[in-house]
Amino acid sequence: MIKDLLPPDMRCANDTVEMVIACCTEFIQLLSSESNEVATREGRSIIHPDHVMRALTELGFQEFVGEVNAALHTFKEETKTAHSRKADLRKTGAEQAGLTEEEQIALQQQMFAAARAQSMTTSEVAASMTASYDRMAMAAAAAAAAAGGGGGAGGAAGQAPGIAPGLAAPMPPLQGQVPLPDAAPPAEQ
Repeated sequence: MIKDLLPPDMRCANDTVEMVIACCTEFIQLLSSESNEVATREGRSIIHPDHVMRALTELGFQEFVGEVNAALHTFKEETKTAHSRKADLRKTGAEQAGLTEEEQIALQQQMFAAARAQSMTTSEVAASMTASYDRMAMAAAAAAAAAGGGGGAGGAAGQAPGIAPGLAAPMPPLQGQVPLPDAAPPAEQ
């Protein structure tokens, strides 16, 4: 930091750098002590930014107050931005797409069924399992809708209710596997 503030043709001795660091440390300790006294006079156990501003004034450094206020404002804005970015990063793709919890569960069940179907040895067992999971997903979504969950009234044919079209596309076959034929919907009993 010292080198950044000096002109390019000027150098600073190591002893001088150490002395500047010692002065900065002493200044911070003095300001902290005075801020603590200001907070204690107010009956506070935590030092707040306004205590530091008053301490600067009491110590005779009024010209620093404006700069310190600007730095505090910048810090608060950067902190808000960082928190909102972190919150956005924690959202799942389904949350960012605006899916309800019921829709996410139905979509997850469809993906599990498709994965299991791909790993099955015979296409009949895979088709049966896929159809079974589709029926379970439709029943769960219908129950949620009947209970007022707002999961949606139903989607395209063969798709669980409440799932946005295109989100539950069949998964491509794994490398080296033969794709399974589309499962026919089970006959109503």
